Amino acid sequence: MFEVFEDMLSPEYWIRKIDSTDKVIMTPQEIENFNRKVINKVGTVCDIETYKKSLKKDELIKLIKSYEMPKKPMYDKYSNLIKKDFYEDVIKNTNLGEVKDVNPVIYGIAIRNTYIRSFPTEEAVFDKQGDIEFDRFQETGCQALEPVVILHRSKDRKWFFIQMYNYRGWIKAEDIAIAKDKKELFDYINSLSFLLVTGNYIKTQSNPFDKNVSKLGFTMGTKIYLEKGNILHQIGNQSVIGNYLVKLPVRNEEGNLDFRYALISKKEDVNVGYLPYTRENILKQAFKLIGDRYGWGDSLGGRDCSSYIMYVFKTFGIRLPRNANEQEAVADKSYKFIEGMSNEERIKVFDSVKPGALVYMPGHAMIYIGKEKGIPYIIHNFHGYGEKKEDKYEFVPVNEVMVTSTFLPTTSGVSFIEKFTSVLEIE
Repeated sequence: MFEVFEDMLSPEYWIRKIDSTDKVIMTPQEIENFNRKVINKVGTVCDIETYKKSLKKDELIKLIKSYEMPKKPMYDKYSNLIKKDFYEDVIKNTNLGEVKDVNPVIYGIAIRNTYIRSFPTEEAVFDKQGDIEFDRFQETGCQALEPVVILHRSKDRKWFFIQMYNYRGWIKAEDIAIAKDKKELFDYINSLSFLLVTGNYIKTQSNPFDKNVSKLGFTMGTKIYLEKGNILHQIGNQSVIGNYLVKLPVRNEEGNLDFRYALISKKEDVNVGYLPYTRENILKQAFKLIGDRYGWGDSLGGRDCSSYIMYVFKTFGIRLPRNANEQEAVADKSYKFIEGMSNEERIKVFDSVKPGALVYMPGHAMIYIGKEKGIPYIIHNFHGYGEKKEDKYEFVPVNEVMVTSTFLPTTSGVSFIEKFTSVLEIE
């Protein structure tokens, strides 16, 4: 049904079809200008470094209340109906009574991979009985070493209400180290010497003397402070030779920011600095996540469709909005699909589109990789498709990053390509 054979799961299969694969699409300065434009264009994206110094009471309460409790019946992971007192307890924990007339922002950094929730609770909430995949309180992942501004704290003191560059919500306090000021944080964040995680997942070397930095995991797109020169010869009683020496943020006993050194093996899939932004590199990065688990809002240790794209593009220094509809709004160069277009006309749009372009339809984001026998193909992190059984289409779960034809049917029987709304080229 995917109309895909084994060779098509390799980036080289598609790279061979492209002219000028190693031509740089945008320089680092042009990427910086693009990121600045995204901040100005998309309301959910902001520059943490220039965030306002404080929020007024009404302003902060409005942000916290932008997440509303579900109006329809919802269920827990055991399929039990969620009762009213659960919601009341969660609202109480948002701690609105402690919001002051003026609320100074505090700077912090994620010390490990974590996640952002709609409300200060770990309890999962599902809109279908028996569902355990689509937790409606799960908003997004937050990568290790991501700077944040802390706007508020929950009543139980276990959660911070934060803003990162492209999302806002509740995050576990134990996953955030508080900086003494903005300068301390951004002297670290803005270092020109950094390692960039280009693999799906890497980890630091084991350090039996410091569990804070031992076997610490990082995911694609994470930027890690790289120490220059031979300032140390051993870390955790291990030689630095054969490794990169990195400086990592840790949370001390008071919850404040400290730094420790760690080692990352030179055999790990990392790059010193950002990757050059080329079509070859877009496809190589996208294909590194083939078979990776789909996770709504980055749950289940996976990613969803738009965060998959976001992390691939972070390896070039491109910082996209989090959600598909917001990503769709950012590019200057886009091709629109008009309702009523025939499939032939829709295929023809791809004659003008280069592989590595982003494809959107309501609620879903994909990467165009090229044509096979005249049919456009995509790589995407998706939930599933429709398979015809007699006179109707039944849902077939996939829940992974996979290459498919754009003519793959959805559960309504309509193919993906017929639902496309636009294709964007970020250049």
